[in-house]
Amino acid sequence: MTIKNETKGQLWPPVEYFQQLSRLYDSIGEDIYLVPLLESNQRLTFSITGKPHKLIAIIDFPEPDPEQHLYPHMLVFADGSGLNLGKILKISRKTAFNPDIKDVLYEDRPMQNILMYTPRKLNRDYIQFVSRFALGEILGKKDLQQFSIKAPVKKTQLSSSVKGGK
Repeated sequence: MTIKNETKGQLWPPVEYFQQLSRLYDSIGEDIYLVPLLESNQRLTFSITGKPHKLIAIIDFPEPDPEQHLYPHMLVFADGSGLNLGKILKISRKTAFNPDIKDVLYEDRPMQNILMYTPRKLNRDYIQFVSRFALGEILGKKDLQQFSIKAPVKKTQLSSSVKGGK
């Protein structure tokens, strides 16, 4: 199943997805290592546990959706759990940490670029902004102005339309 992704004008899932899916089918019955996406209301992150999962099946996912990052296939594991391929950053054989390129079975490269390889802004202002934003979410106060803080953005990053330029 390949559909046109209306938001980006490209085929979805990409051709590489089906090549990687073929490698996963060849790995049924083996232990594999996952780097799953972890979602919460405040952030999207990932986890590398180093725990192997025995892959026992790959099934069609009935409602794939590029907007929700749900791919057309789901992995089923020996412990009875399952996970949609759109919720996984990387799958490898033999090791979870720094696998050899030939042992990488599946990668969601665009999502990896966003989550794993983006420069981090860990300074006091940014940590304060994120902490207060999360506190506002917990307390149900979505208007950040009541905390009298602003997102730490350098003026050089603002476009002329945002600054009210000409």
